[in-house]
Amino acid sequence: MKTLGSIALSICLSATFLFLFTTQTHSQEPLMLKEGNIIRVIRVDVDPKMEDEFNRWYNSEHERLLLKVPGVIWTYRGVNLGEKGQKYFYLYVHENMNVQKSEQYKAASQTEWAKAVRPSLKNFEGLNYEVIVPGPVQTQFNKGSLIRTVQVNVEPSKEGDFNRWYNEEHIPLLKKVPGVMVIWRGKNVGDKGQQYLTVYFQENIGVQSREDYKKASQTDWLKSLMPHLKDLSGMNFDIQF
Repeated sequence: MKTLGSIALSICLSATFLFLFTTQTHSQEPLMLKEGNIIRVIRVDVDPKMEDEFNRWYNSEHERLLLKVPGVIWTYRGVNLGEKGQKYFYLYVHENMNVQKSEQYKAASQTEWAKAVRPSLKNFEGLNYEVIVPGPVQTQFNKGSLIRTVQVNVEPSKEGDFNRWYNEEHIPLLKKVPGVMVIWRGKNVGDKGQQYLTVYFQENIGVQSREDYKKASQTDWLKSLMPHLKDLSGMNFDIQF
């Protein structure tokens, strides 16, 4: 016959196991972007004399404050691997456009340290894209992992065909290529910048030079669309973490 002590111990152990199981199960659930979320892309150069101070500010204060703002889902930072475009790259994902209008978000960007750093910034570009093809929020990277962004305008008469190509052929083919981790798409919600954005998370720069990647990217369907694509820009950024 069980004693009251053994019964209490069994209940305690059962409750502990249930807590651990539910906690572990929940922690393994990946963050997911949804249609209608916002991808904010920022590119900027920094006065070389202020780069160390700029990076200390961003890493020690700015990013930490942003991640505390309700509606900020995740942040990424990178350095341009190419010869064109600004050196520094930041990508933020928000629940909606109202996040950037909140007082807490503004406060995270208007500290005394931020004001001291701001005069050293050059060629600042900030664009917002509404998510039209969502996916997991990639949070784990190895050294050499990168974010590739592709931005483009499309002739209005070919937009439907362009989106079908992207969603029905291009993304499904690329997702099968080893080293391609996650792909998102967004549509510009502002007046500046290209109309469409694609964000690719890749294990390393070598992925793009392999034949399987090229085969998935250079199909006849894409070749038929190329004459109707304008202001095409593709850039690679080494992820900093």
